[in-house]
Amino acid sequence: MIDIAIRGAQIVDGSGRERFVADVGIVGDKITQIGSVAQAKVELDGTGLTLSPGFIDPHSHSDFTFHTNPDNESSVHQGVTTEIVGNCGFSSAPLSEVSVPFTEKRLKNYAYTGEVTWRTFGEYLSEVERMKTSTNFAFLIGHNSLRLAAGIMGEEKVSDDQLKGMKNFIEDSMEAGALGLSSGLEFAPGSYSTSAELKDIITAVGKYDGIYASHVRNRDSEIFDAINEFVDITRAGGVRGQISHFNVRHDSNAPQNAWRRAVDIMENAQKAGLDITADTTPFREGIGAMYAILPRSLVNEGAKAIAAACADPATRRELRTQCDRYWRFIHKGQWHRVYLEGSPNFPELQGLSFPAISEILGKDEWDCYFDIMAAAGDQCLNLIMVGELFTDEHLKEMISHPDFSLGVDGYTSTDHGALSEVTSSQHPYCGHIEYLAHHVRELGTLTLETAIHKMTKKVAERFNIQKRGEIKEGYFADLVLFNADTVDSRSTIAKPQVYPDGITAVLVNGEIVVQNGAHKGKRPGQVIRRTA
Repeated sequence: MIDIAIRGAQIVDGSGRERFVADVGIVGDKITQIGSVAQAKVELDGTGLTLSPGFIDPHSHSDFTFHTNPDNESSVHQGVTTEIVGNCGFSSAPLSEVSVPFTEKRLKNYAYTGEVTWRTFGEYLSEVERMKTSTNFAFLIGHNSLRLAAGIMGEEKVSDDQLKGMKNFIEDSMEAGALGLSSGLEFAPGSYSTSAELKDIITAVGKYDGIYASHVRNRDSEIFDAINEFVDITRAGGVRGQISHFNVRHDSNAPQNAWRRAVDIMENAQKAGLDITADTTPFREGIGAMYAILPRSLVNEGAKAIAAACADPATRRELRTQCDRYWRFIHKGQWHRVYLEGSPNFPELQGLSFPAISEILGKDEWDCYFDIMAAAGDQCLNLIMVGELFTDEHLKEMISHPDFSLGVDGYTSTDHGALSEVTSSQHPYCGHIEYLAHHVRELGTLTLETAIHKMTKKVAERFNIQKRGEIKEGYFADLVLFNADTVDSRSTIAKPQVYPDGITAVLVNGEIVVQNGAHKGKRPGQVIRRTA
């Protein structure tokens, strides 16, 4: 007798081919039968429902939060069974004694109250396995974290010994199971790195056939230079390349037809023999660091200097004219496009737009921004804002591009407790549902088969994750059973902390983790290590 049978579901198997009706049988953590399935210990009725592989998020920051939320509730409630973390240059390993405080502060900002006991990447992966999680995780090494571990805090010259140290960290981490390297070149300290530095250290990734995923240096006025830099780094390392959330922000001084011309650079690199693709996000809104709009010269001085500058009236007056980078539309006065995701000093303002905050505090938006940053003190680097970044037309062209997989750029959260209180974005709660409900069912931007392919098999193949991302005999039983006609988000900007409707069951490694909207308290997730 098999363990679980899912009967009569409409199967969208992740390959991109047309849906079909069949039974699926599971023994242990694997799919063993598709078609005619014997009697099972547990029977799930899939009549009128869609069965797909569990969704794989190619760009997640859940390593910021799964120590607080090992049940991975907001992820698994929407059908996500695997997440690739360590993105945008930030990972929780490897660490040195110099860099431990930075990781401690970041995790604390997301309600973690434990200790950071690990140092090496291998120790970190073992810690994740020890604590157990409800979903699977695969890991990238963060370039920003490498720099901090090597003692490189700003734009100081990087020594040969520090370069060697970073490459040693990479090799040790790849040996332990990391998939590759990520960079976040709009964020300190990675923003101070040179192309030469990245071309040097990426060779250590190439030794292991790893992947290089990058939040590139610019996505507005200098986007062509940023994409060309990415191509050059990928070529230097002989690695696969993934451009993270490849987009162009609306009304941010980008050249005409910037996205299409930037994609042309990527496609020309493909024709030249480089293995480069990209991913995107489902919302018009995106998440960004609040400090990122400040001048690099100030950011380079560190958190305490930033907080002090934001508290000083004379400096504030100067900064109003100097904050012309990252989200350039803010410099143009478009504060209505910006929301505060969270601040421990102003919990009553979480999720509000800056015009709304201005009305409450009785100050203009700039003064509100400075007050929030100043109050955070040495935690100001952890503050997050949400911005309306893209037009609907741009979203459509990104989502429909055949070389783009579908991610979210969020993190796993909950609908209760301390972590939910600092999660004021929709991204963690409904990003994948937004693809299914809005972009597939409402707009018809993609067929269901194509969307599922871009959320499953395409991601698994891109990151070399074996036996996941497809409904196939011998593959891991990561599955989501849902009603394609009714699946929908109940999350809003005003009240994001709500799980979606329409998800009947989610299985991770053959165990039912979510059923009829209830998390069953199981943690069958695995740490997915690089395979040779």
